Amino acid sequence: MGMIPYIKNTPWRRAIIAANWANLTLTKVFCSNRLDQSTLNRSGQEGCFAVTCRKLFAIRKPAFGIVMALALLCTNACQTSQTQESIPESEVDNKNSAMFVPALPPTALPKSALGGYLAGRHARNIYDSRAASVFFGRALQADPNNPELLRRTLTATVGERRMGESLSLSNRLISLQILEPVALLSLATELVRTGAFPAARRQLSSLPKTGFYPYLQSLLAAWTFAGEGDGSAALEKLQFLTKSSNFSATHDYHASLIAELLGLTNLASATYKSTVSTVRGPSLRSVLAAGSFYERYGRIDDARRLYEAFPSAGPETTVIDAAMARLETGQMAPQLIANAKEGFAEALYEIGASFFKDRAYEPALIYTQMALHARPNLDVARILLADLYAATEHYVEAVETFREVPPESPFLWSARIRLAHALNQVGKLDEASRELRALAAERLERADPLMTLADLLRAEERYQDAVSVYDEAIARIATIEQHHWTVFYARGMSLERSGQWPRAESDLLRALELQPDQPLVLNYLGYSWVDMGVRLPEARSMIERAVAQRPNDGYIVDSLGWVLYQLEDFEAALVHLERAVELRPNDPVITDHYGDALWRIGRHSEARFQWRRALSLDPDANLAESVEEKLERDKPDELRTTDKS
Repeated sequence: MGMIPYIKNTPWRRAIIAANWANLTLTKVFCSNRLDQSTLNRSGQEGCFAVTCRKLFAIRKPAFGIVMALALLCTNACQTSQTQESIPESEVDNKNSAMFVPALPPTALPKSALGGYLAGRHARNIYDSRAASVFFGRALQADPNNPELLRRTLTATVGERRMGESLSLSNRLISLQILEPVALLSLATELVRTGAFPAARRQLSSLPKTGFYPYLQSLLAAWTFAGEGDGSAALEKLQFLTKSSNFSATHDYHASLIAELLGLTNLASATYKSTVSTVRGPSLRSVLAAGSFYERYGRIDDARRLYEAFPSAGPETTVIDAAMARLETGQMAPQLIANAKEGFAEALYEIGASFFKDRAYEPALIYTQMALHARPNLDVARILLADLYAATEHYVEAVETFREVPPESPFLWSARIRLAHALNQVGKLDEASRELRALAAERLERADPLMTLADLLRAEERYQDAVSVYDEAIARIATIEQHHWTVFYARGMSLERSGQWPRAESDLLRALELQPDQPLVLNYLGYSWVDMGVRLPEARSMIERAVAQRPNDGYIVDSLGWVLYQLEDFEAALVHLERAVELRPNDPVITDHYGDALWRIGRHSEARFQWRRALSLDPDANLAESVEEKLERDKPDELRTTDKS
């Protein structure tokens, strides 16, 4: 075996092979997160490659190990020069550095394409578009007219906003008479960017005629008509969206933007009124668009009422603060959408945001990247892109993207708050703390940087530090409103965890005053009372209300079982604890509770099994000690109840 590039301490992962392939070639598997770029580039040579593995723990599952072993392997042992740190022959048998696994068998794909295809699929599954584009691209080199490889490579390159390559791939698909939607949208976006509106519309006309696509086609085509100054055709095209209630708000918003852009002032006024009067409340973008319209047409009171009515929670509201300040100075409000190109980008961004809300991250990424291609200075799309990276656990990319939001952006505050979260995820809590402290010093009237910092400290189990920062944050809140239940709940949890129960109870009760039916607060306070053996009937009532709202939340179902247990209704408790274990099978506390209930109804062998199982689920030190004592004395703890009345 030749020399295999690696980084020292590269973790190996066991791969279980459930087949006996003929003529196997052995190689070693490494996580490409530990390989440098030059090594990663070499990994596609001679049929060899490394594979991204951002969620290393997943490979412990045997079934996934099979897939990864078959996906990651090359048809020949890697032969490279020693430009990177390498493993000599003498170290090949060292199982602490890697695990031997067999290479892929022949399949319908060319031998040199198969590995890249499977590795690309894995990269796609973990939303690593960079690696996916590399691996699919290498597979495509071996089979250049394969439609599936063309599609997947295109999707990955759009996900990286490598639009030059994407356009080339799109044209190749179209030349093969394959009307792939991503290809058509890529070409249309580029044509709009260059002002070729009729040509863009022709591409859009080839989108599928079923499902979501007719609505998408109508929305985007409307902006191409607007780009030609044809308001009548634009609004007529947009009318198709009213066929579905799901798109009615989208219709009103974009009809308003188009009408304003083309000087149809009366129509814009009417549609903006409809846009900001939705039952669910207007979006921030629609409020900004309508507010700036009112400002520019002298309707200052309408603008002020609109801004004041928008919820004050969340870091995004600094743009509302800026708008309110603008009203006082008489400064001219900017138009949210200044031309059809920006309107087209706005539509793509809105679709991407909708997919993101539904956790459909791959299409969300595609539409967001297209929006940024059409309008590179669309800061809300850049923040959405960073949010996508964070949601898919690509935190380094999230940090980089949040930092790309320019200092003059009205959304910079929001980006910096989010940046702190991402910094914490990459192990830089100190840097996140400095960022949030700087924000807190800039705007002494805002509590959100301090609440964010306290949340991060609480997540790190630095409860007393968190309490101190929550105290600072709450001191900044001039008027306590309903949405502030979250900060009292969070401080209450931190107080309880740091042993300050009287203050914790007060905060949790205050949170319930602000939000009386909030299931998380009902459960936390109720469970805390149960754990102390006090106010059990009241705790039971509260937890039952929480379960009614969240019947599939294993933690809340466990709380109901536990209060029934403490009330000595063991049969009823067992029903709920069994359900809780089904919902949260790997939680040691719930499993321990289940074992206690089993013991109380005489099923002692099953109880011992569940206690032993709880010990296998990585309990904390206190729980582990408690369970071990139960096993030693062969009985659960005494009931904690002191107040059953």
